[in-house]
Amino acid sequence: MSDDPTRTPLTPAGAAPSDPAADPADVDPAAELEVVDDGPISMERLSDYLDAGREPYDPEIESDPSALAQLAALARLRSMTAGLVAEDAAAEPAPDPSWIAGVMSRVRLESRTGREIPLSSPDPRSTLHVTEGAVRSLIREAGDAVPGAVVISCGIVGEVDRPDAVVGVEVAISALFGTTVPDVADAVREAVAAHLAAQTELVVEAVDVTVRDVHLLDTDGGL
Repeated sequence: MSDDPTRTPLTPAGAAPSDPAADPADVDPAAELEVVDDGPISMERLSDYLDAGREPYDPEIESDPSALAQLAALARLRSMTAGLVAEDAAAEPAPDPSWIAGVMSRVRLESRTGREIPLSSPDPRSTLHVTEGAVRSLIREAGDAVPGAVVISCGIVGEVDRPDAVVGVEVAISALFGTTVPDVADAVREAVAAHLAAQTELVVEAVDVTVRDVHLLDTDGGL
């Protein structure tokens, strides 16, 4: 895995990837994706629930790990936009809606359970684990918290379902136009590594960050 945060050429938000067969962690979210909707909780429903301040309480959403991961990602995207608007940092057209929809489609896909990652247990008779989807949500949480970064996609490479296996983490991001791209990529790498070290038992060999494109935001702050 490469440690060069700019190993992939930047493309404007909304451009299709050059290789449609590329690994999911390297795919531009603006490619024509079929929105993943494998359950009763649609993205529109999640968006409306967030708009309403998560009131009245919806037990179906609040008890669904995948829905909660999507809700958190959507909230972070909106919060990021609002923060930039407050600082008068945005003066360009907003990202194409298809780009935002692409990011959320990948969040929906990656929030699925995936493999089971074993955890140590004080009782040898019991088996503990965390799902791969939950760890991918942690990766997104850490990356999205970096100013100027939006996590497009992420993945864990290696035998993550084997105890103490050395794994790699791949993260594809979009950087805010006007930021110093290498600095944003480095900050994402450090944030993801620190968050995984604090929240999981994964043995992470490297966090490989690829900057796929740059994004622009407008003063309306809408997503």
